[in-house]
Amino acid sequence: MSGEVDFRQGRPGDLRAAFALCAGERDESEVEASWKLERPLFEFLAAQEGGCFWIAEEDGRMVGFARVVRFGRLEQLTEVSVAPERRGRGIGRGLLGRCWPNPPSRELGRLAVASGVGQDLSLDLGFGVMPATGHWRLAQPADRYIERRSRESLDTAEAAVHVLKPDRAVAQWQRLEPLAIGHERPLLHEFFGRERICLASLDEDGRANAVCWVGTPGYIGPGVAAQPGGLVPVVLAALDRVAKTEEPHQLNLLCTTDSWWLLRRLRSLGFRVSRPSWILCSEPLPGLDRYLPTRPAHVL
Repeated sequence: MSGEVDFRQGRPGDLRAAFALCAGERDESEVEASWKLERPLFEFLAAQEGGCFWIAEEDGRMVGFARVVRFGRLEQLTEVSVAPERRGRGIGRGLLGRCWPNPPSRELGRLAVASGVGQDLSLDLGFGVMPATGHWRLAQPADRYIERRSRESLDTAEAAVHVLKPDRAVAQWQRLEPLAIGHERPLLHEFFGRERICLASLDEDGRANAVCWVGTPGYIGPGVAAQPGGLVPVVLAALDRVAKTEEPHQLNLLCTTDSWWLLRRLRSLGFRVSRPSWILCSEPLPGLDRYLPTRPAHVL
């Protein structure tokens, strides 16, 4: 490290610049459009107690940042980004060392999603997390998806899916999700209850056996089910809703490589992996075979 790089704690006024740094070399108009869509989630995560936000600066210009958000007894590294021309100088390690100065413990574990093809995981591994499963971005042109869905026979019909009111949706999420990821995130789902709608399949007693959040513009996830196969109908209902009401050029969602039932179904509809990455954790995540990660991928 040269003495030219300074580290300081981030402030709310740094969020827009940090978002732009994550966006890389995209056009400024694209960055601004994405910021308007993702700003509520970005600001919600920054407001959570117990997390941290560190900035690296060179000559007063942001060249890197890292942020950790705490949900219950697990901390997630939601972003770590270094300007391309400043990589390889220890800035990322310096940021993570300030966010995570001590090893994880039984009382407080940690989680990270390492995105990007061929990323060196050694930096993340040095801070107490190990690969738990793959984390894939799947993509398919919307018109091809609609065409394939229209050709399906009645034999492939899925369980009925309903829209839940926000209070009921949050309650069902708080019941199902901890069994799948091993920790609770009630405030996150209260936020999604304000920003997204919840699709659910129900059992005979009216309890949800699978739920999935859907938001504008085409944000699908997170989703969770009581059983792995139960994830399929709510995710397909979310894809149908986005494809028909928003008419995007392309459908995108995130999926864990453990979700065999869902991956097999999406594969049959023409989805392909466009960006592989990893989910890393300091402890087991018990039910990722029945879990759909969040999009955009700021949190699991």
